[in-house]
Formats: sequence, structure tokens, C-alpha cells
Amino acid sequence: MTTRDAAFWDRIAPKYAKDAISDPAAYEVTLARMRARLAPGANVLELGCGTGSTALDLAGGVSTYLGTDISAGMIDIARAKLGPDAPDGLSFDVARADILPDGPFDTIIALNLLHLVRDLDRLLAQVFDALPPGGLFISKTGLISDGAWFLPLVIPVMRAIGKAPYVHNLRQAELEAILKRAGFELTETLLQPDTAPRLFIVARKP
Repeated sequence: MTTRDAAFWDRIAPKYAKDAISDPAAYEVTLARMRARLAPGANVLELGCGTGSTALDLAGGVSTYLGTDISAGMIDIARAKLGPDAPDGLSFDVARADILPDGPFDTIIALNLLHLVRDLDRLLAQVFDALPPGGLFISKTGLISDGAWFLPLVIPVMRAIGKAPYVHNLRQAELEAILKRAGFELTETLLQPDTAPRLFIVARKP
């Protein structure tokens, strides 16, 4: 991820923070599935945490939860949510997704991020190396090439005029193959239909 990526997300951070979740029912389903996978003593890293809403929902059930994002604007908004009722072990830092902070981490989460990553093989190799045996990588990813026919045509135009970030036109089979190539076992998958379907995956390091 690049300086240009950070500038894009910094620019849209205030609007992003105000936008409603596009599919609340699907979001609640994946939240419930993640809660069921997170052990009370877990140390969790969330890559591309945005404005921290999911971190605030999940952090109370684990030991520590670090949310990182390339956008300082997003992290400023996330930190502003750390009021007196926020979980003690929750923190936020500005960081690129492909430069992982020091752990240890039992679980790494990446929601609506992987389709924005240029070198996915490299990132997933780093995630795999950062986890202990039995550690989990939980992701939810937009599948542009499995969605509406016009998306691969429209997104490059929007990016050219500054209205969209870099997007990798992933398919489900491609994403699953990349995860397996990194060494992960896929223990749970859930495809949620949308204009760009979203694939929820729980992957385990053997």
C-alpha cells in the first residue's frame, strides 16, 4: 500500500465514518462468527481497521486488540472512540498492512482489505509467519470479478478521477488458492451475496 492509498483514505475518512453499514444483517452474522472464534485470552491484530467500529465490538472479549490502518485520518477517528467504556486492551496505530507490528498475536483479522492489497502473496506470507501453530487468520473480502459485470470496467475509471482506491479484481477460487499457497488451512467459508459478493474466511495455521 502506498502514500497515494493513505491520502485517498485520509480524504474520505470523515464521510466513511458517517456512512451506514451497507448490509447490517450480513455484518452481524460475521461479527457473531468472529466472536465464536476469539478466545478470551487472545491477542488480536486487525489490519485495515478503518475507524475502529469492529474493533470496539470485538475487543471486550479478548485480552489485547490492536487495530492498525494506513490512514492517519481513520486512526484519529478510531482513537476518538476510546472513551471510558472502551475495552482496556484496545489500541489503535497508524501502520501499513504489509508491515506487521511486533506480536505475539493469536489471531489476525482483515476485513474488507485483501482486495485492496497489491501483493497479496507477500502480505499473506507475513501473516502466516506472524501466527503461532493453530493461530487464525480471519478475513472478509470483496470479490469484484465474481460480482456485477460492470465493476471491473467502472472501478479503474473511478480510480483515475480519485474516487476509488486500487482494487484487485479477485475471484473466490483465486483468493482461496492464495491462502492455501501461503500455508493456511481453510476451516470456514461464507459467501455473502452483493453487487460485489463478500467472502468470509477463517483460515488456520497448521
